[in-house]
Amino acid sequence: MPHSSNLPTNQNSSGPSDRHFSRVGALTALLGLIVYGTSAMLHPGTPPHETQAAFAEYAEEPLWGLIHLGEFLGILLMCVTGLALAWRLRRGAAGVWAALAAVAMTLFAAVYAIFTAVDGVALKVLVSRWADAGPEEQQLLYETAFAVRQVEAGLFSLQWLVFGLAAGLFAPAFLKSGVDRSWAVGMGILSALASLGTLAFGIVQAQTGFSEQSMAFQTGLYVGVLWIMLAGIFLYRSPNPD
Repeated sequence: MPHSSNLPTNQNSSGPSDRHFSRVGALTALLGLIVYGTSAMLHPGTPPHETQAAFAEYAEEPLWGLIHLGEFLGILLMCVTGLALAWRLRRGAAGVWAALAAVAMTLFAAVYAIFTAVDGVALKVLVSRWADAGPEEQQLLYETAFAVRQVEAGLFSLQWLVFGLAAGLFAPAFLKSGVDRSWAVGMGILSALASLGTLAFGIVQAQTGFSEQSMAFQTGLYVGVLWIMLAGIFLYRSPNPD
């Protein structure tokens, strides 16, 4: 009889298939970026700190709910990539950091779900009522919508802070893993940069709410986009633990 070490990878394991999980993670990275990017392009473009003009534009957007559900679906797909990456790096000391990163990724998805409910549903209802109301009701409805916007601003800060923590936890996971050194160092550095960029934005957003300053710091989120893209490529090219 053949020795068990000669069996194909994962055929003697009751856990998920390494190769299949990695390939799913690579696919969801691509799909997530496409779905989120398409939805974001359809989103009205008025800066959120230009409150009255933004509310007027939101009230007239017929696809507001679908746009935000699309963004949420894109985030969920990208979070699957994060979970697949954590599974891929689960062995040895790297696995400790990868497990913590997986928890942070799951929390990121949960916070984003609440953000979607507030921004994608509650705010739309209020700005639509504000736009249709008579002069005697408009001020009250505007202030109510503005209050909901502040809840949205807090969630927007929190979700990217959590994503920054997740990306940061992947840095030591890569550096302590047994993957090819160029991937380990490259993804370790990129994970740290993605963490710094998103944490910086989350902190500024928490301090200033929707503002010109926070919008300027949104450029830090693009490093996270690059991180997701390269995480998908890594999972596709190196699907099995070494």
